[in-house]
Amino acid sequence: MENRVSVGYETTSKYVKPAREIKVFHFVAVIFLFSLYVMPQYFGVPTPVFDLTILRIMILVVLFMIIADTERKNDFVDLVLKSKCTLFLIPYLIVITYTMVLRADINAFLNPFMELISLYLMMYIIKYSVGVEKAIKWFIKFIYILAILGVVEYAMSVSPFSYLETLRGIYTGRFFRSGQYRIMSSCVHSLGYGLLLMTAVPFACIDIDNNRIDLFKNFFLLVLLALNVFLTGSRSTLSVFMIEIALLFLVSEKKHKKTVILLGILIIIALAGFLVVFHSTSLAQYILLQITTIVDELLGTELSVNYGANPSALGSSSNYRAQLKYIFTLDWLNPFLGIGRKRNFAAEINGSFIHSVDNFYIAEYVRYAYPGLITFILFVGYFVVNIVKGVFRNKSAICKMLLTACAGYLINLLWVDSLQTLKYLYVLFAIYFAADSLNIIKDAKVETEQKVKSKYIKER
Repeated sequence: MENRVSVGYETTSKYVKPAREIKVFHFVAVIFLFSLYVMPQYFGVPTPVFDLTILRIMILVVLFMIIADTERKNDFVDLVLKSKCTLFLIPYLIVITYTMVLRADINAFLNPFMELISLYLMMYIIKYSVGVEKAIKWFIKFIYILAILGVVEYAMSVSPFSYLETLRGIYTGRFFRSGQYRIMSSCVHSLGYGLLLMTAVPFACIDIDNNRIDLFKNFFLLVLLALNVFLTGSRSTLSVFMIEIALLFLVSEKKHKKTVILLGILIIIALAGFLVVFHSTSLAQYILLQITTIVDELLGTELSVNYGANPSALGSSSNYRAQLKYIFTLDWLNPFLGIGRKRNFAAEINGSFIHSVDNFYIAEYVRYAYPGLITFILFVGYFVVNIVKGVFRNKSAICKMLLTACAGYLINLLWVDSLQTLKYLYVLFAIYFAADSLNIIKDAKVETEQKVKSKYIKER
């Protein structure tokens, strides 16, 4: 097997490839990442057998280019077989396989399997072609695109991505709550876009060059993302966004915290001034609606009624979610064999008719029973535990960013299903894998220690 040599954030092979071939694969790799992160799943080529989304097309293209080259093929096979995460993934693959067979449900296997293929392709691409630093910078550019289009979408009251619909039956149209349009971007639901945003926010706060978290590194992007969070109209998304900002503040450097606090106070004053001056505008009313719905949820008040909220609808939504935990007690659900993905779930629990499960963990139990839920948590837990180690052992800014994004996403799943957004969580895992395998995370500790030592010598 060929040895790879780490050069900064990039990798090279001891075998020299033609420059044009390297550039072509690099270009295709970036298009793959763009397709995965930005493009909607309802854009692609319909076929009589199954829909070829743009992402599936790019998966096939990248796989073909890997298989067609002996060195790439060997590297990819080596990556899959020797990665520790594969050991944690095998039990989950067994569960989704026997669920497919016993429930005669191909999607029970195919849907998660395609997402996992995307994960391994990202791991390979970031490690061997794009590089960690450039990958992060590309994702930041993609996030800029989505954030700007999110504001445009609110002004249009329709997603700009909807004009790309070529696969029928996926795009579900526009969403409103209390008379206000809720943006959804390239996702199929506003809540799905909220999940995407939870993985995106920490990208705006990483200073890779100085190995630190800085809330004002990409301040304009952070403001755009905050605005997008409000415009999703999701209480859970806004709540988790606030948690993420708090976490990012905690993991930022001590010397920057005073500046963050000061600027944070100024931002709050500016926002309050905007809401007072433009109180009657639709945007101000919408922001106040989102804030007061959270206050109502926490304190049991009805302040949001003053801004157009329907208290009975919000109360019904809260009661609906409160019944979901009783799904674990349903005796007609097999605790060892889930119903798969083909069959729709419906049940009457405590007088509430449950027709959708707005909690990913409970929904995963319904689909794959306890074996699927437990093995998936173990797989995710492998990455999360190692990212946590990178934060405390190596003081890695990349790990701090990834941990905050993972935490925000996984917490938000307590209120919503994944809505086909697991690929954004897998983006975080792929970045961690590449950074860890290239020793970038370990190097972060060395760099931090060297800076501390240099500062000490300078002070002496």
